Amino acid sequence: MDLQKKVIIITGASEGIGKALAKKLAPNNYLILVGRNYEKLNQLIKELGSKKHLAVKCDISNPEQIKKAYKAIEQDYSNIDLIINNAGISSAKKFDDYEDSQIRDIININVTGSILFTKTFIKKIILSKGAIVNIGSMFGEIAHPCYSIYSASKFAIKGFSDSLRRELSHLGVRVFYISPRATKTQSLEKNDEIGQYFKMNVDEPEKVANYIIEGINNNQSAIYPKSIERLFLFIQKFFTKLIDNNLSAISKKIYLK
Repeated sequence: MDLQKKVIIITGASEGIGKALAKKLAPNNYLILVGRNYEKLNQLIKELGSKKHLAVKCDISNPEQIKKAYKAIEQDYSNIDLIINNAGISSAKKFDDYEDSQIRDIININVTGSILFTKTFIKKIILSKGAIVNIGSMFGEIAHPCYSIYSASKFAIKGFSDSLRRELSHLGVRVFYISPRATKTQSLEKNDEIGQYFKMNVDEPEKVANYIIEGINNNQSAIYPKSIERLFLFIQKFFTKLIDNNLSAISKKIYLK
């Protein structure tokens, strides 16, 4: 898919991967930047140096705000070529330490919100024979201890992506699933107390944005980092017990601290 002169919606665009994607896509496309922090979105548009981009305030965990966002976007753009479902939150803690409200928040933002946002705009994507890009995670491929809810949410996004791709391909709609490894974001920093036990390799958002764009341009339906994590995916698939034993040993350390 040639990412030139496209009308692109990016959710969670005010920081992290969303912001990095916006900066790289802005020169040759029309961007609709969606997020909860309207001030940050407008500041980003100033940084991009063009009046052709649009900022829309929306908390995708709120269905009413998604409807309002649709109306605001439709006033300026009747055609949508690409949706990048990037908005999400990360969390890491022992399973029994989660409050019920925290579990609902993660699922509502990472899963339900992305699905409802996509559903709201799907007719426009079908009309344009456009594309949907869902940002998953390596945690949605290899489930880590203390990331139970986050991993569940990203496994769900992978399933949603695969199903939607197979359902809509005959209509000319492409669906891309992205599986970044740990990325340097505010969410990752908040989880560092647990994350440090896993000694994860961490990518800068700009690096992730580069291989996402490269993968979309090359029509790769599943986009992964070019890193050792690909080997871990192979081990997870064919030698699951090795992954179980290694991660269970780390979990024991966390519980004994």
